[in-house]
Amino acid sequence: MKRILFFNDSLEMGGTEVLLVDLLNNLSKEAHITLLLPEASEKNILIDKISPAVSIKYVYTKKSSHIVKKIWENIMIFFPRFFAKQKGISESDYDEIVCFKETFSARIFAKMSIPKILWIHNILYKRKYEANSFREKFSVWLNKKQLKRVEQSYNNFDKVICVSDAAKEAYISVLHNQKTPNQGIQVLYNAIDLSKVKEKAKESIIDISHDKINFILITRVSPEKRTDRLINSIMRLKEDGYDFHTYIIGDGMDNQAMKDELNQKGISDMITLKGRIENPFPYILQCNWSLCVSERESFSLVLLESMAIGTPVITTDCGGPRNIVDNGKYGILVENSAEGVYKGMKSVLDDHSLSVKYSSELKEAVARFDYHNWLRNVREILAI
Repeated sequence: MKRILFFNDSLEMGGTEVLLVDLLNNLSKEAHITLLLPEASEKNILIDKISPAVSIKYVYTKKSSHIVKKIWENIMIFFPRFFAKQKGISESDYDEIVCFKETFSARIFAKMSIPKILWIHNILYKRKYEANSFREKFSVWLNKKQLKRVEQSYNNFDKVICVSDAAKEAYISVLHNQKTPNQGIQVLYNAIDLSKVKEKAKESIIDISHDKINFILITRVSPEKRTDRLINSIMRLKEDGYDFHTYIIGDGMDNQAMKDELNQKGISDMITLKGRIENPFPYILQCNWSLCVSERESFSLVLLESMAIGTPVITTDCGGPRNIVDNGKYGILVENSAEGVYKGMKSVLDDHSLSVKYSSELKEAVARFDYHNWLRNVREILAI
């Protein structure tokens, strides 16, 4: 059986991680699968869902201080062969390596001579730096050096799999100045077993009122998720006299700072913060519209999950979601801005028939992301 090493930066709750868990469990029936993670962590809550047939290893087997980790990080980036040897990562143990999410750690595998696959799950972009003190300037200088080495190492991967057209375009644009590199680059949209999602959505919940239109946002704390756009839109819509409710679900989204902000802005009665929920699908099912307000998204599995359940979607034109809604055919596609979010929400509050319109073809929309076809494509990529 083929021996394949998968690397991912965590097994926290996230669309990419849920996708990876399902993939590893399926592939472990026909190949020797090893999952390599940076370190053991209580945040890796999906690890219990990994099949016993999958071997799990860690780059860092002992807890280290922040300074020690930074030293090792630089060794990894500038001396990857030495780093891999010290961490017991030997290319002779595997037939193929899959770096399932592009990260600094992709550098570990750059010099290995066995076949390597890089999965692009993010919209790559050119970073902007601000530095004032000498320490900050040194950090910026070092970070630029690190990024350059890591990005150069991407060229050493034999195949690059991008989860959307936007992810591919960003990869070629940011790293190769619009020139297609001499690599096998292909787009493979993400997919998950949506039958499981539909089943989970049947769970009973009692804390949603149905006397008004309900919006839902499934997200996490990260700058590109732009939750501020939603909050500002809700403020404007309240000033306009609209009555509706919004549920925000995600790890860290129920923090005290967020609660204080909503109280200060006078919209705490229009938003329910739920934090991380093991099964958010019943909430998606019972809401009228599912939202994506991000600035950048390579794909957005939660939009696909919402559509599978039967909840229509509103999304900013922020990358991968354009593919999911097929340029606005299967969902409302708005300008990638706070104004776009405001206008999208306002449009469905003004015209309730839009819900019927965008719900009618969701089955057809979801069929384009058949999970079994996706698995078949992955098996072909991995030649198993």
